[in-house]
Amino acid sequence: MEKKERWFFSYLPTNMAGGCFDSLLPVFIILALSGTVGEVALVSVAASLAAVPSLIFWGAATDWMKWRKHFIVLGFLGRTIAYMAMGFSVGTGSLLFANILMGLLASASTPAMSILILESFRKEMWSEKIGLFNKVAGIGNLAGIAMGSIWIAFMPGVLGLEVSLRMLFLFNAVLALVGTWLAFILVIEPDEKISRETLYEHILQIFKWAQEKRRYLPQRMYSFISLKHLREVMETHRKMDGYAGWFLSATFIYNIGAVAFFTISPVFLIQVLEMDGSLVFALSFVQALASTFLFKYMGKYSDRKDKISLLFIAKGSRVLLMGGYIAAIPILALNGLLAVLFLLLVHLGLGIGWAIIADTQLPIAVGSGDGEHKGSHAGIFNATVGMGAIAGGSMGGILALAIGFVPSFIICSGMILASALMVRLIVMPKARKMEKAAAHKPVKS
Repeated sequence: MEKKERWFFSYLPTNMAGGCFDSLLPVFIILALSGTVGEVALVSVAASLAAVPSLIFWGAATDWMKWRKHFIVLGFLGRTIAYMAMGFSVGTGSLLFANILMGLLASASTPAMSILILESFRKEMWSEKIGLFNKVAGIGNLAGIAMGSIWIAFMPGVLGLEVSLRMLFLFNAVLALVGTWLAFILVIEPDEKISRETLYEHILQIFKWAQEKRRYLPQRMYSFISLKHLREVMETHRKMDGYAGWFLSATFIYNIGAVAFFTISPVFLIQVLEMDGSLVFALSFVQALASTFLFKYMGKYSDRKDKISLLFIAKGSRVLLMGGYIAAIPILALNGLLAVLFLLLVHLGLGIGWAIIADTQLPIAVGSGDGEHKGSHAGIFNATVGMGAIAGGSMGGILALAIGFVPSFIICSGMILASALMVRLIVMPKARKMEKAAAHKPVKS
Protein backbone atom coordinates (compact mmCIF):
# COMPACT_ATOMS: atom_id res chain seq x y z
CA MET A 1 0.00 0.00 0.00
CA GLU A 2 1.26 3.46 -0.92
CA LYS A 3 2.26 5.80 1.89
CA LYS A 4 -0.36 8.31 0.76
CA GLU A 5 -3.09 5.67 1.19
CA ARG A 6 -2.30 4.73 4.76
CA TRP A 7 -4.44 7.49 6.27
CA PHE A 8 -7.49 5.69 4.89
CA PHE A 9 -7.10 3.33 7.84
CA SER A 10 -7.75 6.16 10.29
CA TYR A 11 -11.36 5.84 9.13
CA LEU A 12 -11.49 2.17 10.16
CA PRO A 13 -11.81 2.75 13.94
CA THR A 14 -13.63 6.05 13.41
CA ASN A 15 -16.28 4.41 11.25
CA MET A 16 -16.54 1.50 13.65
CA ALA A 17 -17.59 4.03 16.28
CA GLY A 18 -19.94 5.74 13.83
CA GLY A 19 -21.58 2.52 12.66
CA CYS A 20 -22.17 1.46 16.26
CA PHE A 21 -23.43 4.91 17.25
CA ASP A 22 -26.24 5.07 14.68
CA SER A 23 -28.00 2.09 16.24
CA LEU A 24 -26.86 2.79 19.80
CA LEU A 25 -28.46 6.25 20.02
CA PRO A 26 -32.16 5.20 19.85
CA VAL A 27 -31.50 2.11 21.98
CA PHE A 28 -29.85 4.25 24.67
CA ILE A 29 -32.62 6.86 24.69
CA ILE A 30 -35.40 4.27 25.00
CA LEU A 31 -33.82 1.70 27.29
CA ALA A 32 -31.39 3.70 29.45
CA LEU A 33 -33.08 7.11 29.62
CA SER A 34 -36.68 5.81 29.35
CA GLY A 35 -37.23 8.30 26.54
CA THR A 36 -39.90 8.47 23.86
CA VAL A 37 -39.88 8.29 20.08
CA GLY A 38 -40.25 12.08 20.08
CA GLU A 39 -37.01 12.43 22.02
CA VAL A 40 -35.24 10.09 19.61
CA ALA A 41 -36.36 12.30 16.73
CA LEU A 42 -35.48 15.50 18.57
CA VAL A 43 -31.93 14.43 19.35
CA SER A 44 -31.31 13.21 15.80
CA VAL A 45 -32.79 16.27 14.10
CA ALA A 46 -30.94 18.68 16.40
CA ALA A 47 -27.62 17.10 15.44
CA SER A 48 -28.52 17.27 11.76
CA LEU A 49 -29.54 20.93 12.02
CA ALA A 50 -26.24 21.72 13.70
CA ALA A 51 -24.33 19.84 11.01
CA VAL A 52 -25.80 21.78 8.07
CA PRO A 53 -24.28 25.24 8.75
CA SER A 54 -21.13 23.74 10.27
CA LEU A 55 -20.45 21.64 7.17
CA ILE A 56 -20.75 24.74 5.01
CA PHE A 57 -18.46 26.64 7.40
CA TRP A 58 -15.82 23.90 7.58
CA GLY A 59 -15.94 23.47 3.80
CA ALA A 60 -15.27 27.16 3.28
CA ALA A 61 -12.57 27.14 5.99
CA THR A 62 -10.65 24.23 4.49
CA ASP A 63 -10.76 25.87 1.05
CA TRP A 64 -9.61 29.21 2.41
CA MET A 65 -6.83 27.91 4.68
CA LYS A 66 -5.87 25.07 2.32
CA TRP A 67 -5.51 22.77 5.33
CA ARG A 68 -6.69 19.15 5.16
CA LYS A 69 -4.91 17.26 7.95
CA HIS A 70 -5.80 19.76 10.69
CA PHE A 71 -9.52 19.63 9.93
CA ILE A 72 -9.61 15.82 9.72
CA VAL A 73 -7.89 15.55 13.11
CA LEU A 74 -10.25 18.18 14.57
CA GLY A 75 -13.32 16.32 13.27
CA PHE A 76 -12.14 13.02 14.73
CA LEU A 77 -11.31 14.66 18.06
CA GLY A 78 -14.79 16.21 18.05
CA ARG A 79 -16.29 12.75 17.73
CA THR A 80 -14.20 11.55 20.67
CA ILE A 81 -15.40 14.40 22.89
CA ALA A 82 -19.04 13.95 21.82
CA TYR A 83 -19.05 10.19 22.50
CA MET A 84 -17.58 10.78 25.95
CA ALA A 85 -20.22 13.40 26.70
CA MET A 86 -22.94 10.98 25.62
CA GLY A 87 -21.56 8.25 27.84
CA PHE A 88 -21.80 10.54 30.87
CA SER A 89 -25.11 12.19 29.91
CA VAL A 90 -27.68 12.26 32.72
CA GLY A 91 -30.78 12.87 30.64
CA THR A 92 -32.13 13.70 27.21
CA GLY A 93 -31.07 17.34 27.60
CA SER A 94 -27.38 16.56 28.07
CA LEU A 95 -27.55 13.91 25.33
CA LEU A 96 -29.07 16.54 23.04
CA PHE A 97 -26.18 18.91 23.81
CA ALA A 98 -23.64 16.16 23.07
CA ASN A 99 -25.27 15.42 19.72
CA ILE A 100 -25.26 19.10 18.77
CA LEU A 101 -21.57 19.14 19.69
CA MET A 102 -21.10 16.14 17.43
CA GLY A 103 -22.79 17.96 14.54
CA LEU A 104 -20.68 21.07 15.04
CA LEU A 105 -17.24 19.50 15.53
CA ALA A 106 -17.31 16.12 13.79
CA SER A 107 -18.32 17.76 10.51
CA ALA A 108 -14.91 19.48 10.31
CA SER A 109 -13.38 16.34 8.79
CA THR A 110 -15.92 15.75 6.02
CA PRO A 111 -15.01 18.48 3.49
CA ALA A 112 -11.27 18.09 4.09
CA MET A 113 -11.40 14.32 3.73
CA SER A 114 -13.24 14.44 0.42
CA ILE A 115 -10.81 16.79 -1.26
CA LEU A 116 -7.71 15.20 0.30
CA ILE A 117 -8.37 11.95 -1.57
CA LEU A 118 -8.42 13.80 -4.88
CA GLU A 119 -5.40 15.96 -4.11
CA SER A 120 -3.26 13.00 -3.07
CA PHE A 121 -3.45 11.04 -6.33
CA ARG A 122 -3.34 11.51 -10.08
CA LYS A 123 -6.66 12.03 -11.83
CA GLU A 124 -6.56 8.65 -13.58
CA MET A 125 -6.31 6.96 -10.17
CA TRP A 126 -9.24 8.75 -8.51
CA SER A 127 -11.89 6.10 -9.10
CA GLU A 128 -9.58 3.37 -7.81
CA LYS A 129 -8.61 5.28 -4.68
CA ILE A 130 -12.18 6.36 -3.94
CA GLY A 131 -13.20 2.71 -4.22
CA LEU A 132 -10.43 1.69 -1.80
CA PHE A 133 -11.40 4.41 0.67
CA ASN A 134 -15.06 3.39 0.55
CA LYS A 135 -14.06 -0.23 1.08
CA VAL A 136 -12.03 0.60 4.21
CA ALA A 137 -14.73 2.91 5.57
CA GLY A 138 -17.47 0.40 4.78
CA ILE A 139 -15.64 -2.39 6.58
CA GLY A 140 -15.29 -0.14 9.61
CA ASN A 141 -18.98 0.68 9.51
CA LEU A 142 -20.01 -2.97 9.34
CA ALA A 143 -17.53 -3.95 12.06
CA GLY A 144 -18.99 -1.27 14.34
CA ILE A 145 -22.54 -2.52 13.89
CA ALA A 146 -21.42 -6.10 14.51
CA MET A 147 -19.49 -5.02 17.60
CA GLY A 148 -22.53 -3.19 18.96
CA SER A 149 -24.77 -6.18 18.35
CA ILE A 150 -22.42 -8.53 20.25
CA TRP A 151 -21.92 -6.00 23.04
CA ILE A 152 -25.65 -5.46 23.58
CA ALA A 153 -26.28 -9.21 23.50
CA PHE A 154 -23.78 -10.09 26.25
CA MET A 155 -22.56 -7.11 28.28
CA PRO A 156 -25.89 -6.17 29.98
CA GLY A 157 -25.77 -9.52 31.74
CA VAL A 158 -22.38 -8.59 33.20
CA LEU A 159 -22.62 -4.83 33.81
CA GLY A 160 -26.35 -4.18 33.74
CA LEU A 161 -28.24 -2.55 30.87
CA GLU A 162 -27.63 1.15 31.49
CA VAL A 163 -23.98 0.80 32.48
CA SER A 164 -23.23 -1.42 29.49
CA LEU A 165 -24.79 1.11 27.09
CA ARG A 166 -22.79 3.96 28.64
CA MET A 167 -19.62 1.89 28.43
CA LEU A 168 -20.30 1.30 24.74
CA PHE A 169 -20.38 5.08 24.19
CA LEU A 170 -17.04 5.34 25.99
CA PHE A 171 -15.60 2.49 23.93
CA ASN A 172 -16.70 4.36 20.81
CA ALA A 173 -14.82 7.38 22.18
CA VAL A 174 -11.68 5.23 22.46
CA LEU A 175 -12.11 4.05 18.86
CA ALA A 176 -12.53 7.65 17.67
CA LEU A 177 -9.43 8.65 19.65
CA VAL A 178 -7.45 5.87 17.94
CA GLY A 179 -8.70 7.23 14.61
CA THR A 180 -7.58 10.72 15.67
CA TRP A 181 -4.09 9.46 16.47
CA LEU A 182 -3.86 7.54 13.19
CA ALA A 183 -4.98 10.59 11.22
CA PHE A 184 -2.40 12.74 13.01
CA ILE A 185 0.51 10.46 12.12
CA LEU A 186 -0.64 9.18 8.71
CA VAL A 187 -2.27 12.09 6.89
CA ILE A 188 0.19 13.78 4.53
CA GLU A 189 -0.68 17.34 3.53
CA PRO A 190 -0.65 17.45 -0.30
CA ASP A 191 1.57 19.97 -2.09
CA GLU A 192 -0.99 20.87 -4.77
CA LYS A 193 -4.46 22.13 -3.82
CA ILE A 194 -7.56 21.91 -5.97
CA SER A 195 -11.06 23.37 -5.77
CA ARG A 196 -13.90 21.14 -4.58
CA GLU A 197 -16.55 22.64 -6.82
CA THR A 198 -14.88 21.66 -10.09
CA LEU A 199 -14.83 18.00 -9.07
CA TYR A 200 -18.40 17.42 -7.92
CA GLU A 201 -18.91 13.95 -9.36
CA HIS A 202 -15.80 12.35 -7.90
CA ILE A 203 -16.29 13.98 -4.51
CA LEU A 204 -19.85 12.76 -4.21
CA GLN A 205 -18.77 9.18 -4.99
CA ILE A 206 -16.92 9.24 -1.68
CA PHE A 207 -20.16 9.50 0.29
CA LYS A 208 -21.77 6.37 -1.10
CA TRP A 209 -21.77 4.71 2.28
CA ALA A 210 -23.58 1.43 2.55
CA GLN A 211 -25.28 2.62 5.71
CA GLU A 212 -28.62 4.37 5.18
CA LYS A 213 -29.50 6.18 8.36
CA ARG A 214 -31.10 9.44 9.24
CA ARG A 215 -27.74 10.95 10.25
CA TYR A 216 -25.75 10.37 7.05
CA LEU A 217 -27.77 12.74 4.92
CA PRO A 218 -26.72 16.19 6.10
CA GLN A 219 -23.09 15.28 5.41
CA ARG A 220 -23.95 15.51 1.72
CA MET A 221 -24.85 19.18 1.99
CA TYR A 222 -21.44 20.64 2.59
CA SER A 223 -20.74 21.86 -0.95
CA PHE A 224 -22.33 23.71 -3.82
CA ILE A 225 -25.14 25.29 -1.75
CA SER A 226 -25.92 28.80 -2.98
CA LEU A 227 -28.81 30.81 -4.38
CA LYS A 228 -26.83 31.18 -7.60
CA HIS A 229 -26.86 27.42 -8.09
CA LEU A 230 -30.58 27.22 -7.38
CA ARG A 231 -31.26 29.91 -9.99
CA GLU A 232 -29.10 28.05 -12.53
CA VAL A 233 -31.00 24.80 -11.99
CA MET A 234 -34.41 26.44 -12.24
CA GLU A 235 -33.39 28.41 -15.34
CA THR A 236 -32.17 25.24 -17.04
CA HIS A 237 -35.37 23.46 -16.02
CA ARG A 238 -37.52 26.24 -17.51
CA LYS A 239 -35.62 26.64 -20.78
CA MET A 240 -35.21 22.97 -21.56
CA ASP A 241 -38.60 21.80 -20.26
CA GLY A 242 -36.47 19.46 -18.19
CA TYR A 243 -37.20 17.22 -15.25
CA ALA A 244 -34.92 18.81 -12.64
CA GLY A 245 -37.69 20.45 -10.62
CA TRP A 246 -39.87 17.35 -10.63
CA PHE A 247 -36.98 15.07 -9.74
CA LEU A 248 -35.91 17.30 -6.86
CA SER A 249 -39.50 17.33 -5.58
CA ALA A 250 -39.67 13.53 -5.80
CA THR A 251 -36.32 13.26 -3.98
CA PHE A 252 -37.48 15.60 -1.20
CA ILE A 253 -40.72 13.65 -0.67
CA TYR A 254 -38.88 10.33 -0.73
CA ASN A 255 -36.35 11.40 1.89
CA ILE A 256 -39.04 12.68 4.22
CA GLY A 257 -40.76 9.29 4.12
CA ALA A 258 -37.59 7.18 4.28
CA VAL A 259 -35.89 9.09 7.08
CA ALA A 260 -39.11 9.25 9.09
CA PHE A 261 -39.30 5.46 8.81
CA PHE A 262 -35.70 4.90 9.90
CA THR A 263 -36.11 7.33 12.79
CA ILE A 264 -39.08 5.54 14.37
CA SER A 265 -38.48 1.90 13.37
CA PRO A 266 -35.89 1.15 16.12
CA VAL A 267 -38.31 2.51 18.72
CA PHE A 268 -41.10 0.39 17.23
CA LEU A 269 -38.93 -2.72 17.57
CA ILE A 270 -38.19 -2.05 21.24
CA GLN A 271 -41.46 -0.56 22.52
CA VAL A 272 -44.13 -2.27 20.41
CA LEU A 273 -42.56 -5.61 19.48
CA GLU A 274 -40.58 -5.71 22.76
CA MET A 275 -37.50 -6.94 20.94
CA ASP A 276 -34.04 -6.91 22.45
CA GLY A 277 -31.78 -3.95 21.67
CA SER A 278 -29.29 -6.28 19.99
CA LEU A 279 -31.88 -6.94 17.27
CA VAL A 280 -31.73 -3.26 16.27
CA PHE A 281 -28.01 -3.70 15.63
CA ALA A 282 -28.51 -7.04 13.87
CA LEU A 283 -31.07 -5.60 11.45
CA SER A 284 -28.81 -2.62 10.73
CA PHE A 285 -25.94 -5.03 10.05
CA VAL A 286 -27.94 -7.12 7.58
CA GLN A 287 -29.10 -4.00 5.76
CA ALA A 288 -25.61 -2.49 5.59
CA LEU A 289 -24.04 -5.80 4.56
CA ALA A 290 -26.46 -6.21 1.66
CA SER A 291 -25.87 -2.72 0.30
CA THR A 292 -22.11 -2.92 0.82
CA PHE A 293 -21.85 -6.21 -1.04
CA LEU A 294 -24.03 -5.05 -3.94
CA PHE A 295 -22.81 -1.49 -4.26
CA LYS A 296 -19.98 -2.11 -6.73
CA TYR A 297 -21.94 -4.60 -8.81
CA MET A 298 -25.09 -2.50 -8.83
CA GLY A 299 -23.11 0.49 -10.04
CA LYS A 300 -21.81 -1.44 -13.03
CA TYR A 301 -25.26 -2.89 -13.72
CA SER A 302 -27.01 0.49 -13.57
CA ASP A 303 -24.48 1.92 -16.03
CA ARG A 304 -25.79 -0.56 -18.64
CA LYS A 305 -29.48 -0.15 -17.82
CA ASP A 306 -32.07 2.60 -17.58
CA LYS A 307 -31.32 4.31 -14.28
CA ILE A 308 -34.75 5.95 -13.97
CA SER A 309 -36.53 2.59 -14.35
CA LEU A 310 -34.22 1.03 -11.77
CA LEU A 311 -34.88 3.89 -9.36
CA PHE A 312 -38.63 3.45 -9.78
CA ILE A 313 -38.37 -0.27 -9.08
CA ALA A 314 -36.22 0.30 -5.99
CA LYS A 315 -38.58 2.90 -4.56
CA GLY A 316 -41.58 0.72 -5.39
CA SER A 317 -40.04 -2.17 -3.46
CA ARG A 318 -39.58 0.10 -0.46
CA VAL A 319 -43.26 0.97 -0.51
CA LEU A 320 -44.02 -2.69 0.10
CA LEU A 321 -41.19 -3.31 2.56
CA MET A 322 -41.81 -0.27 4.75
CA GLY A 323 -45.58 -0.54 4.58
CA GLY A 324 -45.32 -4.24 5.31
CA TYR A 325 -43.24 -3.60 8.44
CA ILE A 326 -46.45 -3.62 10.46
CA ALA A 327 -46.98 -7.27 9.48
CA ALA A 328 -44.39 -8.09 12.14
CA ILE A 329 -47.08 -7.53 14.79
CA PRO A 330 -49.38 -10.45 13.80
CA ILE A 331 -46.38 -12.60 12.85
CA LEU A 332 -44.92 -12.06 16.32
CA ALA A 333 -48.21 -13.19 17.84
CA LEU A 334 -47.81 -16.49 15.98
CA ASN A 335 -44.10 -17.10 16.50
CA GLY A 336 -41.27 -14.91 17.79
CA LEU A 337 -38.55 -16.55 15.69
CA LEU A 338 -40.67 -16.20 12.57
CA ALA A 339 -41.06 -12.47 13.29
CA VAL A 340 -37.29 -12.06 13.60
CA LEU A 341 -36.74 -13.88 10.29
CA PHE A 342 -39.37 -11.68 8.66
CA LEU A 343 -37.65 -8.52 9.88
CA LEU A 344 -34.27 -9.79 8.70
CA LEU A 345 -35.69 -10.35 5.21
CA VAL A 346 -37.28 -6.89 5.19
CA HIS A 347 -34.00 -5.21 6.08
CA LEU A 348 -32.15 -7.36 3.56
CA GLY A 349 -34.54 -6.02 0.93
CA LEU A 350 -34.06 -2.46 2.20
CA GLY A 351 -30.29 -2.86 1.86
CA ILE A 352 -30.60 -4.12 -1.71
CA GLY A 353 -32.92 -1.26 -2.57
CA TRP A 354 -30.52 1.28 -1.09
CA ALA A 355 -27.68 -0.01 -3.30
CA ILE A 356 -29.85 0.78 -6.35
CA ILE A 357 -31.10 4.15 -5.08
CA ALA A 358 -27.66 5.40 -4.08
CA ASP A 359 -26.19 4.47 -7.46
CA THR A 360 -28.94 5.98 -9.59
CA GLN A 361 -30.18 9.16 -7.87
CA LEU A 362 -27.12 11.38 -8.32
CA PRO A 363 -26.47 10.52 -12.00
CA ILE A 364 -30.13 11.21 -12.79
CA ALA A 365 -29.94 14.57 -11.00
CA VAL A 366 -26.69 15.54 -12.71
CA GLY A 367 -28.04 14.37 -16.08
CA SER A 368 -30.86 16.90 -15.84
CA GLY A 369 -28.44 19.75 -16.57
CA ASP A 370 -26.06 20.71 -19.34
CA GLY A 371 -22.30 20.45 -18.90
CA GLU A 372 -21.97 24.01 -17.65
CA HIS A 373 -24.45 23.56 -14.80
CA LYS A 374 -23.91 19.94 -13.74
CA GLY A 375 -22.15 21.03 -10.55
CA SER A 376 -25.10 23.22 -9.62
CA HIS A 377 -27.51 20.32 -10.18
CA ALA A 378 -25.41 18.03 -8.00
CA GLY A 379 -25.27 20.59 -5.23
CA ILE A 380 -28.98 21.39 -5.20
CA PHE A 381 -29.76 17.66 -5.28
CA ASN A 382 -27.66 17.05 -2.18
CA ALA A 383 -29.18 20.05 -0.42
CA THR A 384 -32.62 18.61 -1.22
CA VAL A 385 -31.60 15.26 0.24
CA GLY A 386 -30.36 16.89 3.42
CA MET A 387 -33.41 19.09 3.94
CA GLY A 388 -35.69 16.13 3.31
CA ALA A 389 -33.79 14.20 5.97
CA ILE A 390 -34.27 16.93 8.56
CA ALA A 391 -37.97 17.24 7.73
CA GLY A 392 -38.35 13.44 7.80
CA GLY A 393 -36.74 13.04 11.20
CA SER A 394 -39.03 15.70 12.63
CA MET A 395 -42.13 14.27 10.97
CA GLY A 396 -41.42 10.73 12.10
CA GLY A 397 -41.29 11.66 15.76
CA ILE A 398 -44.36 13.88 15.59
CA LEU A 399 -46.45 11.30 13.73
CA ALA A 400 -45.49 8.41 16.00
CA LEU A 401 -46.41 10.43 19.09
CA ALA A 402 -49.64 11.76 17.61
CA ILE A 403 -51.13 8.78 15.79
CA GLY A 404 -48.96 5.77 16.65
CA PHE A 405 -46.46 3.63 14.78
CA VAL A 406 -48.74 1.71 12.43
CA PRO A 407 -50.38 4.77 10.80
CA SER A 408 -46.96 6.44 10.69
CA PHE A 409 -45.47 3.54 8.73
CA ILE A 410 -48.39 3.70 6.30
CA ILE A 411 -47.85 7.44 5.78
CA CYS A 412 -44.11 6.92 5.25
CA SER A 413 -44.87 4.22 2.70
CA GLY A 414 -47.41 6.50 1.00
CA MET A 415 -44.85 9.29 0.62
CA ILE A 416 -42.38 6.91 -0.98
CA LEU A 417 -45.16 5.70 -3.30
CA ALA A 418 -45.87 9.31 -4.32
CA SER A 419 -42.17 9.82 -5.05
CA ALA A 420 -41.98 6.61 -7.10
CA LEU A 421 -45.02 7.60 -9.16
CA MET A 422 -43.55 11.05 -9.83
CA VAL A 423 -40.39 9.39 -11.12
CA ARG A 424 -42.33 7.00 -13.36
CA LEU A 425 -45.11 9.26 -14.66
CA ILE A 426 -43.38 12.65 -14.91
CA VAL A 427 -39.59 12.38 -14.70
CA MET A 428 -39.24 9.41 -17.04
CA PRO A 429 -41.26 10.89 -19.97
CA LYS A 430 -39.46 14.24 -19.66
CA ALA A 431 -36.08 12.49 -19.57
CA ARG A 432 -36.99 10.54 -22.73
CA LYS A 433 -37.99 13.79 -24.41
CA MET A 434 -34.68 15.41 -23.46
CA GLU A 435 -32.75 12.39 -24.78
CA LYS A 436 -34.55 12.54 -28.13
CA ALA A 437 -33.95 16.28 -28.40
CA ALA A 438 -30.26 15.80 -27.65
CA ALA A 439 -30.00 12.99 -30.22
CA HIS A 440 -31.42 15.23 -32.97
CA LYS A 441 -29.40 18.28 -31.95
CA PRO A 442 -26.85 19.16 -34.65
CA VAL A 443 -23.24 18.61 -33.63
CA LYS A 444 -21.06 21.73 -33.65
CA SER A 445 -18.07 21.40 -35.91
